[in-house]
Amino acid sequence: MAGEINTNFSFYDIVPDLAPLTVVDVGALPLDGVPEIYAPLLERGKIRLIAFEANEAGCEKLAAILGPDHTVLPFIIGDGTERDFHQNTNVMTSSLYPTNLDFVSRFIGLPEFMQPDESYRVKTHKLDDAVNLDSIDLLKMDVQGGELLVLDGAPRLTASALTVHTEVEFVPLYSGQPLFADIDTRLRSLDFQFHTFNGIASRAYRPLKRAGSEYDGINQLLWSDAVYVPDLSTLESHSNERLLKLVAILHDLYVSIDLALHILTFVSERSDKSIFNAYCKKLGLA
Repeated sequence: MAGEINTNFSFYDIVPDLAPLTVVDVGALPLDGVPEIYAPLLERGKIRLIAFEANEAGCEKLAAILGPDHTVLPFIIGDGTERDFHQNTNVMTSSLYPTNLDFVSRFIGLPEFMQPDESYRVKTHKLDDAVNLDSIDLLKMDVQGGELLVLDGAPRLTASALTVHTEVEFVPLYSGQPLFADIDTRLRSLDFQFHTFNGIASRAYRPLKRAGSEYDGINQLLWSDAVYVPDLSTLESHSNERLLKLVAILHDLYVSIDLALHILTFVSERSDKSIFNAYCKKLGLA
């Protein structure tokens, strides 16, 4: 294989008859639109989205953006128990866990976004109860420290997913919250393997304030989105169609063309090499 690599295309250009991806997004509060990680495929009509957003205004905004072809529900997803919901003045940082004010106050450009407003009792919903599907393709979570609670209420759906894209914290921004190590341990126990981080957030400790942006840290990493794929030793258990969907996720969402090619090699050994060859040609590798 040789030549300049071209990634400016969709895997659906190669396999147009491949079924759309089923995406479940927990904590889908929009800023200016849908989450950019899957926005291009959504615009192409290649995603069937089921979104959950606890913030009522954010839920209405997202429903208006998406239209009637997708499902948006105002549920607080968790382990199915009653819990205190901690609403912050910036609703995007609200959580089922209280802000760890002692810790976040150590940083520049962070405390003002995590100031508590009010707390109230809520009934959380299990994802396995809220989504009546046998399988999904992508589970995305961004619930400010409550991701393990989502997994507690979704053993069936999580095990069925091809990819898990979850926010993780490396340090306790919220009191009592699970951290990256806890999420990683759970997902590895479900036969997922860590693939990559999608963006990493940092802040500088006080009193240092860097010129340019208060959001630029030095070395302290705070949070990221972690991406998990099936343990590669389990590929045999997936159908070719499911593996092609995984390739679509890897190519279109993460530009992970090396892993996409690796999986297509496995698919070609079970059927034919036409899709593998077409993908290589499109990449400029053949």
